[in-house]
Amino acid sequence: MATTNNLFPVFDVPSALAEDVQQQQKFKPAPLWDVEKGDFTFNGARQPVYGGGYEAWALWCTKTILTQRWACAGYSSNAGIEADEAFKEPDRKAIESAFERTVSEALLADPMGRTRTVRDFEFRWRGGGDGLDIICSVYGYDGQSERITASIQGTARG
Repeated sequence: MATTNNLFPVFDVPSALAEDVQQQQKFKPAPLWDVEKGDFTFNGARQPVYGGGYEAWALWCTKTILTQRWACAGYSSNAGIEADEAFKEPDRKAIESAFERTVSEALLADPMGRTRTVRDFEFRWRGGGDGLDIICSVYGYDGQSERITASIQGTARG
């Protein structure tokens, strides 16, 4: 309700609107990234194509898994995973366990606080053990989930 004696009236924000605004602040639209090309996605007029908040969050998750931790000085120490270290484990089960740990840590370190849980990992080995597809379910702070897939190259033993 507005106060009438104030030069700048104050209104109560309806709770449904407040929750919608909060969600929009966490899940913001962002330019889409083509993982295979390694470049932003553009339309026919060479303008960047933007995705919705959830799509941008899923893309952030994928890019985080594809980023080697500490490899780029422009990223914080929380960005990326320790893939090189994981591939040094002695066998496939240990490698998968290391990837599960490092992927979970990296996605839970989301600076915007969008990620609540990472689980349901699945690993698919490619090319005689030098490539690995990592699939996991990532749950947002609001309970909705995305299934993320990222392909990692390395020199695995086992």
